[in-house]
Amino acid sequence: MDYEEILNKIKEKTKLSDEDLQERIIEKQKELSNLVSKDGAAYIIAKELGVELFPKKQERRLQIKNIVPKIRILNIKARIARIFPVKEFESKGRKGKVASIVLADESGTIRLTLWDAQTEIIGKVKEGMAVEVFGGYTRPDPRGGAEIRLSKTGGLKLLDDSELPELAKTAPAPSAKQFSTIEKLKEGDMTEIRAAVVQLFETNFFYTVCPECGKRVTKDNDYTCADHGKVEPKKNMVLSGVVDDGTGNIRVVFFRDNALKLIGMSMDEVLDKEDTFFGDLDVLGKEFLISGRVRKNKMFKRLEFVANDVKEVDMKEQVNKLINNLKKNM
Repeated sequence: MDYEEILNKIKEKTKLSDEDLQERIIEKQKELSNLVSKDGAAYIIAKELGVELFPKKQERRLQIKNIVPKIRILNIKARIARIFPVKEFESKGRKGKVASIVLADESGTIRLTLWDAQTEIIGKVKEGMAVEVFGGYTRPDPRGGAEIRLSKTGGLKLLDDSELPELAKTAPAPSAKQFSTIEKLKEGDMTEIRAAVVQLFETNFFYTVCPECGKRVTKDNDYTCADHGKVEPKKNMVLSGVVDDGTGNIRVVFFRDNALKLIGMSMDEVLDKEDTFFGDLDVLGKEFLISGRVRKNKMFKRLEFVANDVKEVDMKEQVNKLINNLKKNM
């Protein structure tokens, strides 16, 4: 930037006259024993007056949709979409606490899990706040994605709202109801679809988890949890299938309670007839409202929908809504 450009920038921001500005430059040179040029003096004056001569570079932020498991050092800015309360547990004579926060940005959501003393953070934050996670790392979550943990030196720093783009402020929480059609779904979307179940896959319906933290454990590792040691595993359920809404179809994965909601059974009922329950299911062709997020299945390189909530469509309720909307528009 040449001398004239610097002067024009200063005059544009401060409304100083040419005469006043030239006088300031001469005085600044004298003050510095004429060791700086006119250009140098102009740069100094611009800084003193708070004039930005060069536009600030746009900060490149890591988006949540690009977070993967096994990141060793993670810093990320996001908004708090949802806060889950602190829960106390006891395992092998050790008492502890666990809580979690769902973070959101314009690309999606991710869970931050807090342990023991870290759970004190819960009382200091509110949903909607802009925060920076520092000293974090990631681990695989039970759904095949990633979750964030804090290292011993990690924590949360509150940010000014202006530090995040406007879109991040309105990023949907996991419970958000943003109706979408399947043909328009994109990776990272957090939305709700209304679709009919057209296929259920007869695969492994159960997996074992740590009863304290819900992390998956297997017989191969002697049901050992990385955080709680050897545990008596708890069975959880998973169902997957294909749904269609007329604009397209997509594979949906239903974990735990959402799998049970889909089939209208309790876990005790399922376990009571573990080997035969699949043949008794009556869900094909039924319409459901399914809330969740869209992710990319890396193995098959296709989009799939992970359900956060599911409920069968109540046709009577839908008809009443339609009638009420018609009345409002008349």
